[in-house]
Amino acid sequence: MGKSYRDRRDHDDNESIDNRVVYIHLDEIYVSDATWHKLMTRDGQQIEAYRQAYENGEEMVRVVLRPRYDGGYNVEDGRHRVIAAKQAGVGHIEAIIIGSIG
Repeated sequence: MGKSYRDRRDHDDNESIDNRVVYIHLDEIYVSDATWHKLMTRDGQQIEAYRQAYENGEEMVRVVLRPRYDGGYNVEDGRHRVIAAKQAGVGHIEAIIIGSIG
């Protein structure tokens, strides 16, 4: 699937996108129960396709995360992929971290 369109956005000259790419344990990524249920009800087929892709080891678009004040991360882009990765039992997910706390 390759890189997200967000990878091509303008960014600080001193910080390349690749310097912000990290692997985050899925337990650190927060998706509310309400969001999970809504997306599974509405987009279950898409999430299932992503789950299968993760299980098959396919390259996926990076998710975009923002740090939470109480620890962990909120999903800015990629909720479907995070849910699919959690369902597939993937331990970590490739992510771009944006923003900071404080």
